[in-house]
Amino acid sequence: MIKRQLIYYLCFLWLFVSCDTYTTFYSKTHSEINSDKFSKIHRLDLSNQNFRELPVSIVKVKDLRMVNLSNNPNLNIDKSLNQLATHKNLEVLILDSLGIKTIPESIKLFPNLKQISLVNNPGLNLQQILTEISELPIEFLNLKNNQLTKIPENITALNTLRDLNLSYNKIHDEASYSYLGQLPKLYSLWIDHNKLEQLPNTIGQLNQIRFFYVDHNYLKGLSDQLLEMKNVWVIHAGYNKFKEFPSVFSSMKSLLMVHINNNEIVSIPEVYETEKYSLAGLILDNNPLSYEEIIKAKKTFKGFFLLSFEQKSYK
Repeated sequence: MIKRQLIYYLCFLWLFVSCDTYTTFYSKTHSEINSDKFSKIHRLDLSNQNFRELPVSIVKVKDLRMVNLSNNPNLNIDKSLNQLATHKNLEVLILDSLGIKTIPESIKLFPNLKQISLVNNPGLNLQQILTEISELPIEFLNLKNNQLTKIPENITALNTLRDLNLSYNKIHDEASYSYLGQLPKLYSLWIDHNKLEQLPNTIGQLNQIRFFYVDHNYLKGLSDQLLEMKNVWVIHAGYNKFKEFPSVFSSMKSLLMVHINNNEIVSIPEVYETEKYSLAGLILDNNPLSYEEIIKAKKTFKGFFLLSFEQKSYK
């Protein structure tokens, strides 16, 4: 019982922890290089500064761990990476909104690179990029908003990958999810805002993940394929088209928390009154549940560590 309560508590904390993994290093983020602070800069944000090339003084910075080069559309990426090559401890590289199609081989100059962001670079040659970073210890890859429709098979080479953000794409391809299922350490997957009307039949192959984000899609139901996701703890399924709370959650043995707010749910299946299940936290905010249905649900889920039915007005 104590172990389960601890897991519940940890999941509760997760609700309030930002998914912005770029905050790995808890120190001030600098937006310019000041000569009297070379030894103090660990986080450097050079985004939105219209650079064509990086300041020469960047080689004098000591112990740089994170650098953000985003939204400098005329920046020479290969030259910039070579300028940064002295920073062997670099772990976080943010290359958002740069019009990137490919990544130069110079990316391999950073043997400790764990996080890379390529948000808003439509037209990415993802197969080439995955090949270039395959030998790096990448743990977090952000591919948000790139008009992706498929994930190439060579993503399976990223055997250290823990967190993958595929938000704001259109990945409906079944093979793509089969490849993701082969990533042994994948912990969190974002496929929100992918215009999914149903989950692909291969979704159950993602049986290694713990946190699953499918919110802001067009889902009306969830198939029994989710039962194969035997390790998932938390599912975010808000802002979809559900009219009934999915019964499949009652059979997911590791599932602890579900966010299914802002749907069209009007009823809770009776299976939750009769079956034993691990689910112990539920966010049902802004669903058109009747007063009677809410009272019934509160009795059904009375042992939950977190239960919310906050409602907006429905006419």
